[in-house]
Amino acid sequence: MRIALLCAAMASFAIAAPATAQTSCSPLRWTTLGTAGGPVPTMERAEPSNLLTAGNELVLVDTGDGTVNQLAKVGLTLGKIRHVVLSHLHLDHTGGLAAVIGLRWMNQFPGRLTVHGPPGTQSVVDGIIASLAPPASIGFGLGSAPPSPRDSVTVVEVADGANFTIGDVKVRAVANSHFDHPGGEQDGTVSLSYRFEMDGRSIAYTGDTGPAPAVTALATGADLLVSEVIDLDRLLASIRTQRRDASPQMLGQMAQHLGTHHLLPADLGAMAAEAGVGHLVLTHFAIPGPLAESEPTLRDGVREHYAGPLDLARDLASFDVGCLSVP
Repeated sequence: MRIALLCAAMASFAIAAPATAQTSCSPLRWTTLGTAGGPVPTMERAEPSNLLTAGNELVLVDTGDGTVNQLAKVGLTLGKIRHVVLSHLHLDHTGGLAAVIGLRWMNQFPGRLTVHGPPGTQSVVDGIIASLAPPASIGFGLGSAPPSPRDSVTVVEVADGANFTIGDVKVRAVANSHFDHPGGEQDGTVSLSYRFEMDGRSIAYTGDTGPAPAVTALATGADLLVSEVIDLDRLLASIRTQRRDASPQMLGQMAQHLGTHHLLPADLGAMAAEAGVGHLVLTHFAIPGPLAESEPTLRDGVREHYAGPLDLARDLASFDVGCLSVP
């Protein structure tokens, strides 16, 4: 896929400029560090986390459990990370944030980490900082007290409709339909989708959501849409088998949530088609068992409406947008 995109970018440049000219542009790349969906750990997929490479900026987008391990697998240390963007505060998307903050602090990497997220993010980070008080009192065995963990991190809470920048990247956030209430400014009541733009190129990220006009509008014309997806029938059958202790009421509520506040393949295909996205990448697989068992259902459902380029991400896969650095 990278080769195809690179060739397309080079061909496009060749039409626009003399063959002898040379150009380059900053990378805009999305890496799916962890592609699991939901709070149940799996053998096949790490918990939800992503890495956005935008020029010289490296941004973590959601930080599920194991994020730091996945970063190590792609050859990166926490010293390279200066920004985190959280879609919402469910633990499967934030369970690795404590390690990102704490291990970055223990290694005394320079500079502050900025965590962008919905209302409630400050409370989450405050809890992490409080948990670091005992190791801070112990010290690092260097003969002097370590710096305060609080001095290593800054929180920026993001509201529905907010616009902000990270380096050369313009970021827009909109509230989506992942929760069963309208949301607001109270802690933890907003789930956000994001659009990242740089040099005329764009990546939209749904986070966790059900069908939502605001998310479709956010993704309109995006070069890349990275979206969650659910194989609802197979997942519900698996839950009923594994959770025989669950009451009918609990199972009914779970079915309502999963079917309403996540994206079925056909709903996602309709959204991607209406938004006119250039390339659709599926991740956050809310499925039982190996991806191969759900892949036909996911592909067929999306293809009911969307005919463009489609990929089902794996852990540590990367997707480049537009041109790479072309000599």
